[in-house]
Amino acid sequence: MLPVADIALRQVELYAIIFFRIAGIVMMMPFFGSDNVPRLVKIGLSLVITIVLVPTIDIGRLVLPDNLVEYVVMVAKELLVGMMLGWISMLIFNGIQFAGGLLGFQMGLRIGNIIDPMSEEQVSVIGSMQNLLAVLIYLSMNWDHFLFKAIGASFYVIPVAGVVLEGQMATELARMSAEVFVIALKMGAPVLAALFLADVALGFIARTAPQINIFIIGFPVKVGVGILLLGISLPFFSYVFAKLVHDMENNIMIALRLL
Repeated sequence: MLPVADIALRQVELYAIIFFRIAGIVMMMPFFGSDNVPRLVKIGLSLVITIVLVPTIDIGRLVLPDNLVEYVVMVAKELLVGMMLGWISMLIFNGIQFAGGLLGFQMGLRIGNIIDPMSEEQVSVIGSMQNLLAVLIYLSMNWDHFLFKAIGASFYVIPVAGVVLEGQMATELARMSAEVFVIALKMGAPVLAALFLADVALGFIARTAPQINIFIIGFPVKVGVGILLLGISLPFFSYVFAKLVHDMENNIMIALRLL
C-alpha cells in the first residue's frame, strides 16, 4: 500500500497536468484572456474548471513519469495544447481588429490611434470599437460556452498525456493564421470599396477644379462616408461574425482531431 504522502503527491501531479491545459486555453481565449482580467481571476477560473472536470476524466490508467524532466515535458505539451486552442479562438478578433485598422487608415483616423488595454498596443479607434462590439456579440450569444465545452471535450479527444505533435498541425495553424487577412477583407470590404470610390471622386474633383483644396474637403467627406457606412453595415456585421464563429468552432475541432 502506498503511503498517504505518495498518494497526495500523485493527485497534485495529476491535477497540475490537467490544470495547465485548461490554463492555456483560459489565458488565450476571448474576453477571459484579456489583459483587463486579473491574473488571479484567470488562475482561479482555471482551478475551478479543473476541480469540476477531474472527476469526469478517466485518469486511472495514467502513468506519471518518475523523471522530473519527462514530467515537465508532459506539462509543457498540455500547456501548449491549451494555448493553441485558445489562440485559434482569438484569430477572429485579430482579423476584426485588423479590418478596423484598415478602415481607420483609409478614413484618415490614424492620427487618433489609442492604446488598446486588451492588446496594450496602438490600435485604430475603429478597430477598437469593432473589437469591443464583437466581444459583446460573442458574450451575448453565449458562444463562449462552446469554448468551455471544448475544454471538456479535449480531454476525451486528447487523453491526458496523450498529445501528439505532428507536422500537419503546423500546416493547419499556418492556414488558420492566413485566415486573419481573409476575415479582415470580409469585414472591411464594403466600407473599403466605398472609401476607394470616394477617393476616385475626390481625384476627379481635384483634376476638374484645381482651385479647390481637396485635402480640407476630403477629410470630413471620407470620415462621414466611413461612419455612415459603418452604421448601415452593423446588421451585416453581426451576420458575418456569426459565420466566422462557426468557422472558428470547426477549426478548433480540426485542431483537436490532429492533436
